[in-house]
Amino acid sequence: MSLQQFTIIILLSFFSLNVVAIPKIYLFNVPLKAIPAKMQGDKMLLVSIPKAAPGFDTSALAYTNDGYEIKYHDGVQWADSPTRMLLPLLVHYLETSGKFKAVLSATTAPIASELRLDTEILRLQQEFFTEPSQVRLVLRVQLFDMAKRQVKSTQVFEIIENAVSKDAEGSIFATNEAVVIFLNKLVKFVINQL
Repeated sequence: MSLQQFTIIILLSFFSLNVVAIPKIYLFNVPLKAIPAKMQGDKMLLVSIPKAAPGFDTSALAYTNDGYEIKYHDGVQWADSPTRMLLPLLVHYLETSGKFKAVLSATTAPIASELRLDTEILRLQQEFFTEPSQVRLVLRVQLFDMAKRQVKSTQVFEIIENAVSKDAEGSIFATNEAVVIFLNKLVKFVINQL
């Protein structure tokens, strides 16, 4: 065996031992609506950075078999935590209502506003309690009147969507459906408080 062949074998052995599986990475795939050219509202709404309950502020896809233990799918993850992916969608969907002077994101606009929207993901997990499995998305939403320094309204949204398959990809598709349903319900909820 030549030195060159020996070196190639050593390199191949080294790389085969250090191969790390690259996870599949997904975004929320939510249709974006057109924003009206002219906003009709007289109030500015500040959308704060969403929070998540312990165990759910991660880019890993959570699932449970028993309702107590949180597990995470291997080889598949979100591009970022669901809270960070949700923020621009909240702003966009609320803008599409046309009912505000402006809808601002807390990450980019430290401007005083008349209203503030806080959201918290309480659950985002695939559940294997039924056939087919389901994705449960539970969010707490609070709308604050900043001038009066009081809560205008609080609502908990729970959306359950059937997964198209038992694997992580089934969870991805069901999550996207649940997010669209939530965003549409959220817009109605906020507009009803004006």
